[in-house]
Amino acid sequence: MFQTEIIIFLQSFASDFLTAFFKFFTEIGKSTYAAPLVLIVMFGISFRLGFILLHAVSWNGLITFYLKELFLLPRPANVDIHVKLLGESFSNPSPFESMGAKSFFGGFSGETIEYVRTYPFDTWGFPSGHASHAVTLWGSISLYVKKTWIYLSAVIMIVFISLSRMYLGRHFLADILGGLLLGFFVALVFYRGIYKNNSILNFLFERKKNTRISPGKILFLFYFIFVPFLVLLIPGVPVEQVAALLGLNLGFVWIRHCGIPKDAGHILQRIGRVLLAGTVFFLFYAGLKRGIGFVLIDEPVPVEFIRLAFSMFVSLWSSVEISYKFGLYKR
Repeated sequence: MFQTEIIIFLQSFASDFLTAFFKFFTEIGKSTYAAPLVLIVMFGISFRLGFILLHAVSWNGLITFYLKELFLLPRPANVDIHVKLLGESFSNPSPFESMGAKSFFGGFSGETIEYVRTYPFDTWGFPSGHASHAVTLWGSISLYVKKTWIYLSAVIMIVFISLSRMYLGRHFLADILGGLLLGFFVALVFYRGIYKNNSILNFLFERKKNTRISPGKILFLFYFIFVPFLVLLIPGVPVEQVAALLGLNLGFVWIRHCGIPKDAGHILQRIGRVLLAGTVFFLFYAGLKRGIGFVLIDEPVPVEFIRLAFSMFVSLWSSVEISYKFGLYKR
């Protein structure tokens, strides 16, 4: 499954149309493109479904990163000069020729692994983040919504995003299968463990104010607030992603304290909530992330972490509060 012959076979059908087609699916398969979809689900369909989906996608990204750093396995182009980097503006710089696995269930030679890890010129391959993200995002949506057209959309997205990574020379078949299994596992854990668990679901999304301290609330605060800080102990963990997760968690904790909003509303109210939330998130997160004249270019990591977490907290909280003010939500 770490053979480059499979990749080279797919690339033998290469054309400008196919390259543009698969490049499109690779681009929309990036985790950054999940944000608009999660916003649509959270503010347009169901606040609680959207927040569960947000956590599933976030944890899938963090677990995928950890596994990549744990296995440290190369990509197809790293081990075979014959693999083309289709859709890229540069050619394959690999010093190797046909150094992928020699059999379907085989692995890499020690020489290849040692060289690639000593002189890395790319990110690690296993498991595929695109594949795991596609299954987590689209698989979760299909499980929650349960509509035929959603199932079909999920299958199309998962299949073509996965194929695009192999056609473009970015992943082995093993990377794709590992990503699919990981995404399925994450989606299933959040679906069975939270969405289908009425006791946890009711506790997380109770609609009344509750200031009473209980063991469940302590565990709830530990997961939402302290666990992200524990994740920071992992070497090389993406600080921006953890900061965003913490900020959203803090926003959710405050919203839950004040009362989870009702999802009821006609189509125009739902569209209004989505557009409002999208605008608020863009102004607070994208604006602060890129800098608006007062953000230091080389700011310390703790300052960047606090800034990003705060921007996400304000984005989520203010999106709900402003929706209340305009009558788009009811308490």
